[in-house]
Amino acid sequence: MFDPEKFGEAMGAAIREAVAPLQKRIGELEAMVAAIPAGKGGEPGAPGRDGIDGAPGQKGLDGKDGLNGSNGLDGKDGLRGADGVKGADGLGLAGAMIDRDGALQITLTNGEVKNLGPVVGKNGADGKDGLSLDGFELEYLPDSHEIALKATAAGRVKELRYPAGGIRPAGYWREGTKAVAGEAWVHDGSLWIAKTATGSRPESRSEDWIIAARKGRDGERGAKGMDGSPPAPIKLGA
Repeated sequence: MFDPEKFGEAMGAAIREAVAPLQKRIGELEAMVAAIPAGKGGEPGAPGRDGIDGAPGQKGLDGKDGLNGSNGLDGKDGLRGADGVKGADGLGLAGAMIDRDGALQITLTNGEVKNLGPVVGKNGADGKDGLSLDGFELEYLPDSHEIALKATAAGRVKELRYPAGGIRPAGYWREGTKAVAGEAWVHDGSLWIAKTATGSRPESRSEDWIIAARKGRDGERGAKGMDGSPPAPIKLGA
């Protein structure tokens, strides 16, 4: 999908890259012009000397006026600095296009073409088709006291097992009893729970049983009480 924001960012970056050398050159020229000293005017000439007064005239003749001194020469103008080099015209964007490979290409006003690289990603690989459920089964497994969930899809079977939960009273255990997982049996005064299907005797060293309530100790013998039989009849007139 075409992203105008990324497109604008890519064009801006390309233009800045293209005009960077021109901006650098213009800056160098401006620095050269600024370094040229301005022309100075010539200094004014020294003032001329006053003229010499004429000698006093002889009888009846007026003395002649002395000559005025000439003015000094004007100073020459300083040399004019050289004109700076004219900067090159700036570059503009003449056109832009995305090629078959998804790369952005821009054309500048001087005819130069810049390839800015891919801006359109390639299509992803096709995903796998989903599986539909062909079969669904629930089964109770008495040996392990579990619920088995079986699902069949596209010829494959997936089985999950979960504890069935709950404890079921089963009575007093005797030799030959076949216990099932989750059953509670009383043996030798203790309450035992079968962890799996088993025919072994309930005891603490067995991996098939777990004790739920241990047999209590016998209480101490109490004091001897009275005889519970009815009292003997009273004899009268003996």
